[in-house]
Amino acid sequence: MKNLLYNEGYKNNFRVKKAKNQYIFTSRNKKLIDLSMCSGTLILGHSSKIYSEAINKQIKEGSAYGLPNEKAEYFSRMLKKIFPKYSKFVMCNSGAEANIRALRVARAITKKNSIAMVSGSWHGSLDQLLFDNITINEKIKLSPLSNGLATNYSKNVIVLPYNNYELTKKILKKNKNKIALVIIEPIQQYIPNELSEIYIKKIFNFCKKNEILICFDEMITGMRIREFSVQQKLNLSPDISTFGKIIGGGLPIGVVAINKKIENKLKKINPRVFFGGTFSGNPLTSHVGAQTIKFILKNKKKFYLKIEKLSKFFENNLNSFFIKNNIKFKVYNYHSMLRIIFSNEQIYNRTDRDLSESKLNKKIEKFKKYVIQNGVYHPDRGAYFISYCHSKKDIKYICKVFIKGMRKYFLD
Repeated sequence: MKNLLYNEGYKNNFRVKKAKNQYIFTSRNKKLIDLSMCSGTLILGHSSKIYSEAINKQIKEGSAYGLPNEKAEYFSRMLKKIFPKYSKFVMCNSGAEANIRALRVARAITKKNSIAMVSGSWHGSLDQLLFDNITINEKIKLSPLSNGLATNYSKNVIVLPYNNYELTKKILKKNKNKIALVIIEPIQQYIPNELSEIYIKKIFNFCKKNEILICFDEMITGMRIREFSVQQKLNLSPDISTFGKIIGGGLPIGVVAINKKIENKLKKINPRVFFGGTFSGNPLTSHVGAQTIKFILKNKKKFYLKIEKLSKFFENNLNSFFIKNNIKFKVYNYHSMLRIIFSNEQIYNRTDRDLSESKLNKKIEKFKKYVIQNGVYHPDRGAYFISYCHSKKDIKYICKVFIKGMRKYFLD
């Protein structure tokens, strides 16, 4: 039968049949240790006890009302506990939708059209931000990431070079009078390490000094670290933030968080900024999300200690192997988000990484297939996410498979 599923971007030729804890099972019943965990969403694992109990309880009371409800209000109070600097949480159905609404808020308040985003960031499948910079003949050019975008979108987007503050500052100074919002994914899955925190602080301080609204897109990093967000770890207070993934507990979710100053400005705008949606703040996602947050809060110390120890074990084992065997690769790690950079060059952003790895692309693809064939799901995009259900035994096995693959394809 012809395959009817169109999901461009994934190179794996298998389909998932089911998943439980740290495992996914393919349609041919092959069991794989999952290193993606739904792109970092399932920090408690697939079909965790918290998820199953919460969804079974709420399904008896209704999965959607299309009305304000107690579960959404309780979920908002739980979000306030982990993100206390925000006064209002706008419920959305996905991370992309949350970012659309964040742009809408900024444009309504500032009456400006241009959005400045950072190269390498992924803000979901929204037409307004499906752009990045490419280098052609040593000249930087804005390029769409998809066909089918309206031609006028490119006129209102400015791309800033990630981890290059001097050039970022120059671009922002030139365009600051027309920028409605700077949106940044503070730690990117393409280069997850703490060195990027320096750039984040500088771009944040520039925006504050020049009264430019700034939004942190923390879909991935929200609740992945013990401080619950990069902004709280660095003691920064963006005007707007967007969250998703982990806070939904495994169900689709997006949240726009706004501070009191932005909330007060929104109240004065006429006509009002529209936020409605049939499934926004539905009781099912709200209840599952609230119970997930509740569990992590209750077990915070041991929870983050475990996933960060496992991540550090993976990082140290692979990097020791690379050094011992003179392989010029490196594992980058930001708490429990990891990635192998197949290069010995200094990497500052996704463009650097892509260029430095380009000569090894064929070997990298063979390595990924080898890993999958040996019982570990290697995410197509290359970012690894450790969950609470992974064990040290799992990580040891993953390291064993990775090292064998490295020997096979990168040790001549």
